Formats: sequence, C-alpha cells, structure tokens
Amino acid sequence: MDIFIGKQPIFDTKQNVFGYELLYRSGLENVYSATDGDKASFAVIGNTILVIGSQQVSQGKRVFVNFTRKLLLEGAASYLPKDIGVIEILEDVEPDNDLIEVIKSIRSQGYVLALDDFILRGNEYNPFLNLVDIIKVDVRQTDEWERKTIARRFRGSGNVKLLAEKTETREEFDHALKLGYSYFQGYFFCKPLIIARRDISGEKIHYLRILKELSTDNPSFDIITKIIEHNPSFAYKLLKYVNSAFFGLHREVSSIKHALELLGEQEIRKWVSLAIILELGKDQPQELLRLCLLRARFSESLASKVGHKQQKSQFFFVGLFSCMDVLLGRPMEEILEDLPIQASIKDALLGKTNVYKTVLDLATSYDKANWVDFHRFSSQLGIGESEVPEIYSDSIEWADRMF
Repeated sequence: MDIFIGKQPIFDTKQNVFGYELLYRSGLENVYSATDGDKASFAVIGNTILVIGSQQVSQGKRVFVNFTRKLLLEGAASYLPKDIGVIEILEDVEPDNDLIEVIKSIRSQGYVLALDDFILRGNEYNPFLNLVDIIKVDVRQTDEWERKTIARRFRGSGNVKLLAEKTETREEFDHALKLGYSYFQGYFFCKPLIIARRDISGEKIHYLRILKELSTDNPSFDIITKIIEHNPSFAYKLLKYVNSAFFGLHREVSSIKHALELLGEQEIRKWVSLAIILELGKDQPQELLRLCLLRARFSESLASKVGHKQQKSQFFFVGLFSCMDVLLGRPMEEILEDLPIQASIKDALLGKTNVYKTVLDLATSYDKANWVDFHRFSSQLGIGESEVPEIYSDSIEWADRMF
C-alpha cells in the first residue's frame, strides 16, 4: 500500500506551531483502491511511525491522528508515542460503555485526547466532553453563535482547550483568538495581510536589489558581491551556508567573491534566494518559512520527473517565492513588477497555468492532503502517484535541515 501523508499545521495563540494533523488518503475511488477504512487508517498510522519515522513527521511537535471506533477498541492508539501523539476521536464515533472505558484507559496512559468537529446542538451532554483535552470546532460548519457559546462553556474550565479548525483567513484567526480559542488549524498564515501598501524596510529593499540582479539573464556577480558585502549579517550567513556540509568543500571559503565563484550561476541563484527568503521571513511564523522551503525542494525534485531537469533551479525559485506576497505584505503583481524574471515563472507566481504552476499546485495539494486535486495534477504531469510520497518525505527532511 502506498503511503500518502499530508500535514496540516496547528498553531498556538502566538502563531507558533503546536502540532500537525496527519491527513491520509482514503475513500476516493479514483485515487485509492482500499475498501476498508479501518485497515487503511491502521496501515497509515503504522507506516507513519515505522517507515517515515515519528520524529521526521512531527519535528518534535504534537501529532494529531484520526481514530475510528474500531481502531480505538483494538488498541491502535498504543502505536503512537504518547509524548507526541494526540488521539483524535472522529465526529461519527458514538459513545457507549465499552468505548468510554477504552478512552479512559488511553487517557490514564498519558495520551492527549481530542474530539473532532464538535457541534453543540444535540451534543450538550456527550460523555466524551469529560474525557478529552481538546475540542475541535470547524469554523466552516458552525455559526458565530455556536462558536461563542462553546467558548463561553469551556474556556473557563481550565481542563479543556478549544481548537478552531479550517481557519483559512486572518479574520477567522483573529475572531477565534478573541473568543478565547487556544489553538488554530488551517492555512491562514499563507494569506497576505496587506494594509495600505505596507512600507518595505530599508533592509528588505536591500534584499530585493539582490533578487533583481539575480533575476536578470546575465547577472553581474561583481554587483551582487558588493551588495552582499555591504550587509555583514547576510554575508556571514551566506558564507556559513557555503562552508556547511551541504557543499562538502575541502577548504574554508572566506570571501563572498570566492563563494560566488565556487557556487556557479545556478547555485548562486538558488542559495542566495534561499538566504534572502529566510531573512525576509524573520518576522513571520516559522511554519511559513518551512512551507516555502518545502515547496521549493519539492518542486525542484519534481522537475526531472516532468522532463525539465535543466530547469530545476527555476522550479526551486517558483516554490520558494510562492509566499513572497505574505513575506512582504504586498500583492504579488506589485512585487514582480520590479523583478525581471522570465515570463513563465512570473505567470506561474501570478496564477496562470503552465508547467511551473501545475508542479506548484501538485506540491500544495499534497501538503494540504487535497487528494482529489493531487490526483488531477499528477495525471496532468504524467507523474506516478506512488513516486511522490518519498519525494515529499525527503523534502521535509531537507527543509528541517535548513533550519
């Protein structure tokens, strides 16, 4: 059985990552052939821990995993390490005496328990409410009255934390935060928050000057060297990258000019752009930077699979810059106006369909566990679905090493 794992971040009130929900592919005839959802879920849980590795998946954070009634009764929860595992009880699991005793036992072992997609009406006296640590409330399936009522009932209890899931906009995040929710699940952090054309700081303009020069057909590395040398902090970080184990150089590189000469044009574009993204994102949630790196590496790795091996750096660039509007708080159109990058890359970043955009869409759909779109994009690109999980796993590992 192929392992298809998506990870959706869960944040605390400070927009730091608290954990990830693991989302697996199931129930879609065109992309998954198994008919037993319990066996499929069990296989994914086991493979997450035994094949991919719990530490690589979790990055030291909590891991939320959905459990069906059958899996709970069969003791599958014990497969998750209790120091990171969160046992998530699905919304369609009906409480009865046998199941309640099992959940009490799981709780006594030190596991964190969560109740998925809680709806207040008709569930005011659900026995699970006294056994779980986290209650997840879907902002798409509940109205404002219900979210407020749930918040009033539980936020003062001290024992139960509320999690607002499917928070896809900053407004939804801010509203749930104001109500007293403790955790937030969704991709609101990927949406640009643009307020009256926010000013770009002098330091960020400095980085954009480097990007502009890198984006030309024949960049002047003398100009790039001078720009970098005038920013000691950035120069230090670039030298640190070049002298790291990634390059395996036999002697230390001590000058920017020497570093650029050793890297070559394609690697200069890649590594300097990477260093700039990390600098631009210093005031953003770390998960956003991780996502940029993951998309960059993922897209670069897929380039060979779609017959564009010679354009790997361009695919890397598209993935890396896919959240530039969020990093700068400016519309993507405005940012790209001053960067003379090739038209096809610009089109992809502006949402126009081409091979760069389709690869980026594939990466995004996989990361969000949107298996319908994943199947569609992989078919368009002619990529075997079974090839993608290993590439994704390698990309996660690479992004983590970069931090």
